[in-house]
Amino acid sequence: MRRTTLGFLLLLTSSACLGANDVWETLFKEKLREANAGNSNAQYDIGTMYQNGRGVAASRDTAIEWYQKAAAQNNQKAISRLNLIQSNELRFNRALVLAGEGDTDSQYDLGNMYMEGIGVDMDKAKAIDWYGKAAAQGYEKAQYKLGLIYYEESSPEKDISLAFRYFNEAAGKGHPAAQFHIGKMYASGQGVKRDYEMALQCYSRAVEGGFNDARREMINIAELLEEKPVDKNPDPVKTAGPVKPATPNRQEKDPAYSYKDLLLTSWYRDNAPVAYLPSAITNCSIDDNKVVCFSNDQSRNTPAGTINYKTKAILSELSTDGSFEVVYRNLVIDADQTTNRKTGGPEEGIGSTSAGPMAMNYAVKTGWGKEHTLQCKFRNSRTLSCLKNSTHAFLVESAQTLAAGD
Repeated sequence: MRRTTLGFLLLLTSSACLGANDVWETLFKEKLREANAGNSNAQYDIGTMYQNGRGVAASRDTAIEWYQKAAAQNNQKAISRLNLIQSNELRFNRALVLAGEGDTDSQYDLGNMYMEGIGVDMDKAKAIDWYGKAAAQGYEKAQYKLGLIYYEESSPEKDISLAFRYFNEAAGKGHPAAQFHIGKMYASGQGVKRDYEMALQCYSRAVEGGFNDARREMINIAELLEEKPVDKNPDPVKTAGPVKPATPNRQEKDPAYSYKDLLLTSWYRDNAPVAYLPSAITNCSIDDNKVVCFSNDQSRNTPAGTINYKTKAILSELSTDGSFEVVYRNLVIDADQTTNRKTGGPEEGIGSTSAGPMAMNYAVKTGWGKEHTLQCKFRNSRTLSCLKNSTHAFLVESAQTLAAGD
């Protein structure tokens, strides 16, 4: 066994510059020599390579022969694999009978089994055929699988128009992953005219169905919808005049505090991480002389119901005295509000640490809320003093003492 493992490691090292197929073919030859010499582990490995088509053309029958050779030497992995193969054969045969009678669950199962080589040789064409039979009867899982096959960039069967058709059919029946992919196609303009509003609707439906990966796409699409159109009639280019001395950029000075100082800690207000500064619930990075933060999914229970939202914040204008500006907005993903409330009011409570009186009196709409502005300044190496919307002052504390500014 040690010799086999060592040979495998040496093979990977010496074949680092080879393509994936070359590596598998070389490994197959190495394993085959050991298998022919009677090594049961190598015989089991050869069986798996024949079963999965790694380094050699797939052959389930040949794979079974090698498993049987290893099992004859009491190789427990090979014995377990043979038992699994027998069980999968019975499963395949049962599904084949029921699928022939028109059972959509069995037709879908056969598609999966042909696709993955379970109980039968892998055969993508037959998988597509059985998925197609189930999809023709309106089976949304099969429609989604066909959409993936035709959508995948590396698939020889790639066909964006067919992918959109099958995703759309499954999405119409409430399949969350299909709704997510339809959203991606509307967002990118693949197979359909680009439409950010439709993309946002599809992502929202996917989230409602439990496909949480769609949440991260929603905030970007919602922001694109807010962007102003590009000015098609820009001011004419002016001829060059006398060169004026460049106005010094205050960021070119050596500030006592830097954006990196803000990023190196986690900020709290009333012992709770904040959504508008680097903290345990945000992902932040320096981008074009400012810090951009996106929060994780958040929720707030209010008298009107539960509100789910994200926050985007931009930190800029950091001065040598440690003062800077924060502008943040909240994207309300959904608001399960059970009590009738007035609509159109401020969403004061979202993104702050207390619900506030306005959250008591107004229902919150989905989509982007208004901008909030904070004027913050380092009070000391662990504390920020902030003024929200020029009216509400509070303190934000760091989890650690910063070296800068001491």
